[in-house]
Amino acid sequence: MRARPPASLLLLTLLAFGSLYTPQPLLPELAASFGVQPASASLLISVTMLPLAVAPLLYGFLLEGVPVQRMIFWSGLGLAGCQWGLSVAVEWWQLVALRGIEGLCLPALFTALMTSISTGAPAGRIRQSIAWYIATSILGGFSGRALSGIIADSLGWRAAFGVWALGLVAGLLLQQRRGAGAGAAGHFVRPHPRIFGEVLADRPIRYAYASIFLVFLVFAGLLNALPFRLRDLAPDTGSGAIGLAYTGYLIGVVMALGGEPLSRRIGSEARVLALGIVIWLLGLALFWLPERWTLYAGMLGFCAGMFLLHGRLSGHVNQRVQRYRGVVNGLYISCYYLGGSLGSWLVPLMHRELGWQPMLVVLATLVAAAAAALSRMLRAETATPQEARRQGPS
Repeated sequence: MRARPPASLLLLTLLAFGSLYTPQPLLPELAASFGVQPASASLLISVTMLPLAVAPLLYGFLLEGVPVQRMIFWSGLGLAGCQWGLSVAVEWWQLVALRGIEGLCLPALFTALMTSISTGAPAGRIRQSIAWYIATSILGGFSGRALSGIIADSLGWRAAFGVWALGLVAGLLLQQRRGAGAGAAGHFVRPHPRIFGEVLADRPIRYAYASIFLVFLVFAGLLNALPFRLRDLAPDTGSGAIGLAYTGYLIGVVMALGGEPLSRRIGSEARVLALGIVIWLLGLALFWLPERWTLYAGMLGFCAGMFLLHGRLSGHVNQRVQRYRGVVNGLYISCYYLGGSLGSWLVPLMHRELGWQPMLVVLATLVAAAAAALSRMLRAETATPQEARRQGPS
């Protein structure tokens, strides 16, 4: 049996992540159209990511007994309605409110899609199926940025939101046509609150959560500031050119599908994580130069390093535990998007108040802090393995 999930589920995954990042290349144009500051425009990303930081912890309680396929349909339909509403909004508060509602729809859709893909995978092929999900989510993130910018250049920013709305409707109709056979029709499971404490009692897992929080804070924040930097360097830069600046994002697909062979070739986990930090910093260093082409080149290293770290950390925490994986992943996703929500608002604010290069110094410091947390994680695992086994969930 094949590890690749059904095409309808992968298509919805791409459309969902594309919808999450639709506004990013449009931020300068939206800021100009509605007369708001860049930091305020960045709220369109952070206001959507903030619920993603909280909802994974709550949906196990709220969605008990809800069939996965039904949740895919209704959360996807809500997301499509919000995207269409964004295409016709006339006030800034309407855009912010609709993006906030999207932040409630997206975690339900992400959770349902991931549940359907993982539970529908053949025995022994779950890791490969999840790798397909992650690779498709990366491709969706790129598409949401690049295609939205190209569409906006040709047809206007309203059309960009409208196209994603229609795509979601088409994807949902395809999934409904396939029915529950396109993935498992299971239900969500309600965790007990004490499980969160048991998971967080594991020191290496706590350090892993701290690392991914810092990693995605830097990553999401810089990607939100990037459109404004491109406009600073070349005021005539259009939304399409801004969208294409995210082409380096596609290297994440390679990292997602090829991370395991790379890990076997390199050797120890510590070397793989160190390589990710080094590549990440090299990409960040290229952003220092005041040339537009260096921003495009820097994205390759910046994205390669980030997705290498993300892929290894997500696998690392899952390999460490034998039970409570739903809670472990929920906390991981929460830390990931909490960092992304904070970074999406804070980093563009630093860009405005401090300037581009001082902002990069702050981000490099945060990368160093993430590297220190990774080092502490590895030391905690190797220094006291017996204590780690007693404290960690099993």
